[in-house]
Amino acid sequence: MRVLFCTWPAAAHLYPSVPMAQALHDAGHEVRVISHPSLLDTINATGLTGVSLGDEQTLPQPLGAGRPLSPDTYADLVRITKSLELDGYERYVWTYYRDYMLPAVRDFQPEGAPAGESQHALDALVGFCRSWRPDLVLWDPTMPAAGVAARVSGAAHARILWGPDLFGWAHEQYTRCRKLSGDALLPEEPMTSSVRPMAERYGLPMTDELLFGQWTVNPVLERMRLPTVKRTVSMRWQAYAGPAVLPDWLKEPPARPRVAITLGSSIRAWGRDSALLVNRVLEMVDGLDVEAVATLDASQLAVADRIPDNVRTIDYVPLTELLPTCSAVIHHGGHGSFGAALVNRIPQFVVMDPGYPMEAPITGRFLSESGVGTGVRVDRHTGAELRAGLSRLLTAPSFRDAAAELYTDLLTAPEPSEIIPVLERLTRHHQSRD
Repeated sequence: MRVLFCTWPAAAHLYPSVPMAQALHDAGHEVRVISHPSLLDTINATGLTGVSLGDEQTLPQPLGAGRPLSPDTYADLVRITKSLELDGYERYVWTYYRDYMLPAVRDFQPEGAPAGESQHALDALVGFCRSWRPDLVLWDPTMPAAGVAARVSGAAHARILWGPDLFGWAHEQYTRCRKLSGDALLPEEPMTSSVRPMAERYGLPMTDELLFGQWTVNPVLERMRLPTVKRTVSMRWQAYAGPAVLPDWLKEPPARPRVAITLGSSIRAWGRDSALLVNRVLEMVDGLDVEAVATLDASQLAVADRIPDNVRTIDYVPLTELLPTCSAVIHHGGHGSFGAALVNRIPQFVVMDPGYPMEAPITGRFLSESGVGTGVRVDRHTGAELRAGLSRLLTAPSFRDAAAELYTDLLTAPEPSEIIPVLERLTRHHQSRD
């Protein structure tokens, strides 16, 4: 088969799909990865072949999750939020979808784009699919244009997730609410309104398939998933962190318990103010009998009040290399960091930035419920309180036992190579070309 992966331009979106792409390549299939040109070097560094969506002067620039939507669109979304009968946690999940995921979708599908006007990312995807003729398109849930391009070219297509299915869950919540309320004046479901102009441009009927694929490849733990009825092919999460040179100090076992500190790539990439978060995590380890390794870049170190004596700072080291040497990890709640820690069976402490929480409340809640760790808002606790929580995480055996149990759950899902026959069968069934 020819298989095209389409990803939003961030390593956090690309890396979860790399094990599947590599497995397909190793099985003899042709694989390409298409994205914004800003991601091409990262794609090529994985050993995969990258394809550019076009030139940076023509394409919309990715502004990142959390960017503001237009006032009219945001007003509609606030109205939708008020109409949903959701509890506190579910309301946060919806708000996260609304404020972070939808803006990422609309980076490449500008709001209100008329069907007759050029839509550069979509048109580039359609053009490449028509010329290369993939059999299967696997697309990031924030890149539904790839599903449209697949349908236009006759390819089968499916989403490949990098975290819980916010999109499927949110769509079902809103559809249920609208049906129960009978309010025909409620705005159209936001993903539908994003994809409709793309479908109309190429004369396709607007269906749920364009929103969620013909099926979904889901690497999220069964018990961590948001409830949806979307057709799913489960896949085991495999941690991938990109190439790097192993530092000398990492070749030797640590003399004291080692704690990793990682705040993810999104805060760096989008220039978020991380002073509170940086200083709280450094205060957490200050004075403990541990060796902390903090992956902080120059901008993050610049806002640190002080670096404790037991903290080693480094701009980057792959979590796949660091975490096997660690007794615990402090992180921002990203699913990539969660998955890397899960694979290594270590307790996790999620620190939530109140100004940029992203998925931290979702991950933190799951860790608390499963007994693998905890999640806290750093603005509600002193450094001493956080330090006490970390000390308990390191010394209470229940956290490590729960992490080992969760790892056993992980092993029940098939590896990427094991689902290839399923993908081949579904592709044959769903292809529509002659």
